[in-house]
Amino acid sequence: MSQNKKDKIQMQKKVQGLYRKTKQQHKEDKDDNKIGIVIVNICVVLGILVLILNTFIKEF
Repeated sequence: MSQNKKDKIQMQKKVQGLYRKTKQQHKEDKDDNKIGIVIVNICVVLGILVLILNTFIKEF
């Protein structure tokens, strides 16, 4: 194989590695985002429950 072909293959492997690394990082960011969304949803549900309970307590 010529040196040019070897360089080209080496460059392709390097680019593929960078692409995989970027894709993995993006996936981890999405996972972190999902955890944040779950926490916000729990807080919203707890807030609604507090408002409902507060309303019932004031009525009785």
